[in-house]
Amino acid sequence: MGTQKRTTRLRTAVLSFALLMMVTAEAPGQVLISTLLTSVESSNLELVTLQGIVHLTRARSRQLGGTCGATAFTLVDDSGSIEVTVRRAGRLLQPLRDGDRIQVTAQVHVFRNNVQLPLLVCLDATEIQHLPS
Repeated sequence: MGTQKRTTRLRTAVLSFALLMMVTAEAPGQVLISTLLTSVESSNLELVTLQGIVHLTRARSRQLGGTCGATAFTLVDDSGSIEVTVRRAGRLLQPLRDGDRIQVTAQVHVFRNNVQLPLLVCLDATEIQHLPS
């Protein structure tokens, strides 16, 4: 293998490792929504911290047997959007309003279909903090 190919593979490996560390660190670091969505395969059951603007959505009926929870909102940052669920809405210290700027720590749940392709990605909020506008 040529030196250029080894260098390219090494750079790719280093970038992949860095991305994995951003998303799967024990103490969740803040990531962009697009970063999470591109690394969802390696993020299952990990805690992530996202920051963005709340867009309220309708409460969802029981998707996949209720595994995603019923209270939902869409979180939007400069890189994209993702739906977040709150299983125990009574634990929210402040109610969420459309347009609120928040930081959310959530556990990633990836549900796959029978050919193991990601079917649904659920973010189950464990902590929500309101940020100043």
